[in-house]
Amino acid sequence: MLRRWCVYLLMFSSLAAWAGAKSNPVQPGQKSASTKLPITTSSAQARISFEKSMRDFEEYRVPETLQDLRAATKADPNFAQAFILLSRMSPDPAEQAATRTRAKQLAPKVSPSEQLLIRWLAGAQENNYVPAISAMNDLLAKYPQDQRLAYLAGDWLMQQQRYEQAVTVLERALTLYPDYAAALNDVAYGYADTGNFEKAFAAMDRYVALEPDQPNPHDSYGEILRMAGKLDAALEQYRMSIRIDPNFGSEVGVADTLALMGKEREAREEYDRAIVFAPSNADKVQRELQSAVTWIREDNRKQAERALSDVARHAHGVGQARLEAEAHRILGMYEPDPKAALKHLQAAQDVLREEHEISASDRDEERARILRVRATRLAGAQDMESASATVNQLETMAGTSRSQVIQLCYHGAAGAVLVAQGKFTDAIPHLEEGVSDPESMRLLWRAYSSTSAASEAQAIALKLSALNLPTVEQALVVPQFRVSLVSRAEQP
Repeated sequence: MLRRWCVYLLMFSSLAAWAGAKSNPVQPGQKSASTKLPITTSSAQARISFEKSMRDFEEYRVPETLQDLRAATKADPNFAQAFILLSRMSPDPAEQAATRTRAKQLAPKVSPSEQLLIRWLAGAQENNYVPAISAMNDLLAKYPQDQRLAYLAGDWLMQQQRYEQAVTVLERALTLYPDYAAALNDVAYGYADTGNFEKAFAAMDRYVALEPDQPNPHDSYGEILRMAGKLDAALEQYRMSIRIDPNFGSEVGVADTLALMGKEREAREEYDRAIVFAPSNADKVQRELQSAVTWIREDNRKQAERALSDVARHAHGVGQARLEAEAHRILGMYEPDPKAALKHLQAAQDVLREEHEISASDRDEERARILRVRATRLAGAQDMESASATVNQLETMAGTSRSQVIQLCYHGAAGAVLVAQGKFTDAIPHLEEGVSDPESMRLLWRAYSSTSAASEAQAIALKLSALNLPTVEQALVVPQFRVSLVSRAEQP
């Protein structure tokens, strides 16, 4: 069985060594070539814009971050580090590709450490994860006192769903700089994503105390409260963020929370407001997609199909191929008829085969998600031959890519097909890999229940029923699962 071994060994050994290293704290404002990642630029103005962009990034002001990085590259067209960070943060696939290419062209002209940064961030976008993660580890080992580098690494690991590794990196930064607000923000998410809400709330309390007049601490606190099921308290935090800065974008958090509360009409009204002020085409399409899911929560099939089809067309028109494919994939997940569902999934795959500007990692990871849904739908229709062939495709992808998304898609699909075949014992190890994915959790509960693993089944049922994520996967699985638990409890 294919497991997450190679990357994990690489990461754990390097991160453990980095986290255990002894060094004397240096104040965040202190500059030292030996303790901080160098910044190679010939322009004083570019350096000023770059430093402002990093402060904006730490406060999660994404539009301002992008604006300042673009200003830095305009002031110095040879500013490799600004180009690679712009590629990392931009939601525009064309800008990602252009700035990544430019950074790689400039790499021979900058310091060896900046070359490592480029190898890490460009490699991740190009689905070359082993050399990318190796470069990241080398940077962390070389600059154990660079709190901003640690934050960049922790934030990237969070986005890769590698929460435990992210916490390791961020805790190390906080050991050196206990009041580093940006690291407190991300480590709180890491704690929440691993189920430790007590530590998450403690970190958020410190974060809010450090920056009480900034919107992001309240926005983040709202999201973590929502994850913990404290929905009314989450709304209070989101609305406080809006009062502090109406342009920050916390309307999306309000909308997501209302959707989870079953207030779908109100949620759509909030999404509409958020869409108007979205800072980019990608943000607009993403918010439209979230709004479309409210119709799924209402089980209004006609409106859901119309809204998702509109999202796909809009995404196509503004060059957001991954989101276009995602809209078709969601239609394939929601469609009750297996044959019609497979047509939607084929449309999603066709989008990814077209000539679009999209990174290799985004293309491959979305393809893996589509194949996972395809395998699950085929297994549900008892077409085990085709389902197994699809799992084999995913296994091949997982064998050549160390993307966490691809690994989890393979295990989720393999587990789903094995459950459909009644092979519950064989399914369990696969499904245990995806213990934060609603569908894998539901199937794992079924597998535990069918193998007399009562305590394990109860534990996963409690976790799944408490899952409060504003995603289509949660919408399709969790509300129905909660109802089924109540029904089972009421049975004599």
